[in-house]
Parts: sequence; structure tokens; C-alpha cells
Amino acid sequence: MSARILVADDDRLTARFLHSLLSEKGYEVAVADDGEQALELVGTHHPDLILSDMVMPYLDGMDLLRALRGDVRHARIPIILLSLKDREEDIVAGLEGGADDYVVKPFNARELLVRVRKLLSRAGPS
Repeated sequence: MSARILVADDDRLTARFLHSLLSEKGYEVAVADDGEQALELVGTHHPDLILSDMVMPYLDGMDLLRALRGDVRHARIPIILLSLKDREEDIVAGLEGGADDYVVKPFNARELLVRVRKLLSRAGPS
């Protein structure tokens, strides 16, 4: 059974790229246009990993992260934050806020895939 990944990004081009990249590697991918939709999809898609943009409407990446980490059912899902915010303060805030990794956009696709594989292997079978 392939790992399930939820992509939360309001930028359609980025979301489509991530969907294509991850699907080509055999992952089952669901896409949310914003943080609220991502939170809803967590309950139905049951992702093994989440890739979330930091800046989204309705519920941003940090709020989504807090909501997931505060819910015992979803607290252990590995989360990679993706963001154009590349200041040290933003990266540290994301990691201290509970993200498992933080990747600055634009990102290298091969590097991102390695990060995804590593987090999925640490998380073990769902």
C-alpha cells in the first residue's frame, strides 16, 4: 500500500507540481486549497505525511500545524512546512511550532523527495 500524502497549498501551480511529483513516485496524493480544507481532508484522507504552505487563506500553515498537533488523533503525522519565508525567525518558529521539517520555496524536487522518504520511513507503517 502506498503512503498517503496531503498537500495544502493555495498556489495551484505549486499544488499541481507537488501532486505530479509525488504521484509519479507512487504516493497517493490529496490536495487542499487552504488550511481549513486541509484540516477537513485529514479526517477523510488519513495522510501519512502533510506538506503545507505557510501562507494560505482561512487557516495558515502555523494554525494548521497547531490544530493538528493539538489533536491526539493527528498529532503524530509528519508535517513539512513549505514557504517563501526564508528568514531564520520563520524557520525556527515553524520547527519550534511542531513541524518535522521546513523547506524554503523555491525548492529542489529531488531534495524534497528525500525529505519525504526519510520522514515516512521514520513514521513507519500507518
